[in-house]
Amino acid sequence: MGHVPHVFVPRPWAADCLGVDSQERRHLDRVLRLEPGAAISYTDGAGVIGDGYYADGTIRRGEERETPPSRAVTVAVAPPRQVDRSRFVVEKLGELGVERLVWLESVFGEGKPPRKAKATAWAVAALQQSRGAHLLQIEEPITLSALAEARPEAILLVAEPGAGSIEQALSAVDGEIVVCVGPEGGFRPDELPAGVRKIGLGPRILRTETAAVVAGGLILQGLGVDD
Repeated sequence: MGHVPHVFVPRPWAADCLGVDSQERRHLDRVLRLEPGAAISYTDGAGVIGDGYYADGTIRRGEERETPPSRAVTVAVAPPRQVDRSRFVVEKLGELGVERLVWLESVFGEGKPPRKAKATAWAVAALQQSRGAHLLQIEEPITLSALAEARPEAILLVAEPGAGSIEQALSAVDGEIVVCVGPEGGFRPDELPAGVRKIGLGPRILRTETAAVVAGGLILQGLGVDD
């Protein structure tokens, strides 16, 4: 069997045939040259994946299965200055299977988060590329202290050069994990809420977008998460 496209189709799913938007249909018809009856997989981005086939510009539903949500992992990051670097963050976190991305407002931050619609489109492309079941959720900008107040039960980890390993920070940890990556200038000390745990990402100094992806990947690996 050749490549089987994986398509995001948001709910509601009220019929046996699922429509795809015009842009996705052009991709399936003109780029992939999908023939009628060709196998295709689809997801609602909320945990359900189905195996169907393509016909007349629609997806005929087939066997469906639900993937339970994995351990809640959020990456909070100060947006980089260039939009292509923010795109890298969204795409790679989406491919890895991180549950949520939060843009951070910080004193030394110089970047602005991309428009929500644009970032969501990047996340959808990453979901389809990685054949995942859970669409990366993207939240509006917030300060680190406000994030801590909004998620009082979460474990907040802050990436900082020279700090202890992620493995140490994850030992005997339960519940939601939020790993925070600051801008190039780092966080000002008074931005850090009480009780945060500092983690290191290795011996090198990483760019913001690189650090965010490395941190997300290491957290998922440490937790044994598989979307």
